[in-house]
Amino acid sequence: MGVRTALRKELMGLQDSSLLAADDVRALLTKAIKAKPEKSEQGFALISRFNDNHSQLVFGESNKEKLLEYQTHRLFKEILYTRKSFDKWLNKYLN
Repeated sequence: MGVRTALRKELMGLQDSSLLAADDVRALLTKAIKAKPEKSEQGFALISRFNDNHSQLVFGESNKEKLLEYQTHRLFKEILYTRKSFDKWLNKYLN
């Protein structure tokens, strides 16, 4: 993680919250794939699916992944995902 990303997360106050930035979601997906090597193909498809959905949200389109709840940070305008919804989404597709 770069210095700019770390500083931005600190300024947004994400350390003690239940919100995840897109980079955090990708890191957790990668970790989940490494924990289940037999599901690596599904995992990589899931990362691609997340990236596609995130890109659409950034450009103002609708959320295709209904399980992934998100909100936009009011100052930085960054899309943040709730940890609870991410866990549900991950369990649905990786288990």
